[in-house]
Amino acid sequence: MDLPKIKKENLTQQLREVVGDTDIEFESIVDPSDVVSIPPHMKDFYQDRLTTAQRLVESRKRQEELRKKVRRP
Repeated sequence: MDLPKIKKENLTQQLREVVGDTDIEFESIVDPSDVVSIPPHMKDFYQDRLTTAQRLVESRKRQEELRKKVRRP
């Protein structure tokens, strides 16, 4: 994850006195693996979610059919 930097030329005189003659670099305050990535195209996200749900329903129906076949004498 790229975090912003402030070039030393853009720092105020007070900040230059504190940090010296260097650029300021920010540090991450979260673990990058904790950041949730949301797809830029929500339509695709919801379509994939719907497809997954439909496959799950089909799988459960098939499982129920097979279970009924196995129980028949």
